Amino acid sequence: MPSDRTPVLSGWLSEIHMDKDISSSVSPHLREKAAPAQSALNASVVELPVGELIQYWCAVAVGEELHFTRAAQRLHLDQSALSRHILKLEAKLGFKLFVRSARGVELTDAGKSFLPFARKSLISGNQGERRGHAIACGNRLELEVAYSPLVDMHLIAQIRKVIDSAHFSVPIGFQSFASERLAARLLDGRSHTAIGILPVEEDIETVCLLRERLYVALPAGHRLAPQAVIEAAQLAGEPVIWALGARESAASKQLISLFQGAGCLLKVTREAQSVSEGLGLVREGFGVAIVKASELRLHAEGIVLCPFTEPGLIVETGLLYTPEPKWEFLAEFIALVGGNLRCSEPGIPN
Repeated sequence: MPSDRTPVLSGWLSEIHMDKDISSSVSPHLREKAAPAQSALNASVVELPVGELIQYWCAVAVGEELHFTRAAQRLHLDQSALSRHILKLEAKLGFKLFVRSARGVELTDAGKSFLPFARKSLISGNQGERRGHAIACGNRLELEVAYSPLVDMHLIAQIRKVIDSAHFSVPIGFQSFASERLAARLLDGRSHTAIGILPVEEDIETVCLLRERLYVALPAGHRLAPQAVIEAAQLAGEPVIWALGARESAASKQLISLFQGAGCLLKVTREAQSVSEGLGLVREGFGVAIVKASELRLHAEGIVLCPFTEPGLIVETGLLYTPEPKWEFLAEFIALVGGNLRCSEPGIPN
């Protein structure tokens, strides 16, 4: 499997630098009390956990890469050490996880069944470590809500209002991250829940919170600007600036597919990292952009926003979380937000 499916490992392992076998008994905590010079370099460096979880990390890495050498590189291990951990785990389990074939490494049926549970064990271990550290240090646990900068900020404000009215004892922090990082943060336990554009590719549960019509942003002098509404097919051949997340994301692929179903093959010529960048490019004449109805609040000068005639051209924003949240407060948060802000019908924001 290609390396784009690496959410579980990305949080703890992307910055690991180890020169020894991970079977050594090491602490998995951050090296915050190291020498100042070393601390400046390694403030976020962690080491692999010890015991059975090491073998799970190795199995997940090989299962995601389907290549022992690449998995070893990701874990900063010698390939021989990685292979030993896999063999120990297979011996303990009593069945093979991987087989080698002419095509490379493949998961056995038993391995395919085992791997999702190994991921869940690692997620639970990471979350448990964070909670244990917080309690041991006398800190109050904080529920972290990650959100994409692409979502409507009015929705974030609504969520905060709902939570404030509930008077929860646990503090909640909202942090903005690139859309493509949300799933990884959930799967490795760094964020408890997230708000992003739907759908998502990973094994993430979702609750739709907002459904919006799609609009096209046009330069004020564009030939289509005088029209009250626009048919998707009228954008044929127009250079499109994509400002709804990475084009390879599940959400972008679905949106592009919606336009294809409406008879328009979008000619995407540029990707914008934010809505404001996309609208700026539109204003300067680099093309047109597909945006959400909530962008009407921006009132960008020199730009005209027109709705599409096709009712199926909509985009959804939702709450993201890992299956079976174990923290009671998190489950309560999901129920409260999902119950109060369940998907509304497409419409123009007030």
